[in-house]
Amino acid sequence: MTRLPRPSAIKQIRKFCVDCCGGQFRTIQFCASLDCALWYLRFGTFPSTYVRKKGKGCAALFNKDNFKKGAKYDPEQCVEDIEL
Repeated sequence: MTRLPRPSAIKQIRKFCVDCCGGQFRTIQFCASLDCALWYLRFGTFPSTYVRKKGKGCAALFNKDNFKKGAKYDPEQCVEDIEL
């Protein structure tokens, strides 16, 4: 009997975030659950790796001040209306 490899912890965190946000990338990207301990890892990778791969413009997605009421990515705003 062959054993399947276990997914890494960071991939399990990503799966949790997908389940929590309803399975849509846009809702995970602009997740307003700032109290969640897994918030920084919601993309399934470390923040520095994500910014290096996607560009410096994505660094704003890891600043919690951008996700508060009245800020750049206001949680009251519809996710579909938000642009990077």
